[in-house]
Amino acid sequence: MSFYENLKYFVKNHATHSNKFLGTTPKKKITRTISIQYKHFFQAQEITSNQETIDTIVKCIIKNDVANRYYAGKKDKDIMEVKGKIYEYESFRTQEVHLVPTSDEDFDLYIEDTNLGQLPETFSKEVQHYLQTTILTAFAYIKGGPSKHYDKEKDCIVEYDEPFDLNIYIQFC
Repeated sequence: MSFYENLKYFVKNHATHSNKFLGTTPKKKITRTISIQYKHFFQAQEITSNQETIDTIVKCIIKNDVANRYYAGKKDKDIMEVKGKIYEYESFRTQEVHLVPTSDEDFDLYIEDTNLGQLPETFSKEVQHYLQTTILTAFAYIKGGPSKHYDKEKDCIVEYDEPFDLNIYIQFC
């Protein structure tokens, strides 16, 4: 028998019976769960009134989002069944949200490497405490922009356009 045939014979006869191949090593379960210590939700317009800055960030999010689920993945026939508006970019988000200290108690908020503005003072004090003791997780979702809505009276889909905004979620675990 050649080496290849010996190896084939060994694998055939031992692979299904060997504990090493079956992976019987016990799996360690992680018993410690991560809990949210503090969370905060706000909108970009609470930090800045500059619509150009918000639009710049929105363009970056749209460009970099990998899912590309326009209108939350719904087609016109699906929109007819939904009550309310469906926004074109409502499923687009980014995790490129960073808090940068500017002084002892102030933090600037950067989204997609663009400075949105300074965090409100009341929130900055909480951030300072939790940044030292926990892990930061942050997301920004697009709000506003082009949307579609089914109008029952006209029996058609009506398109709207609103200024963009961002829903920003910051949490510490």
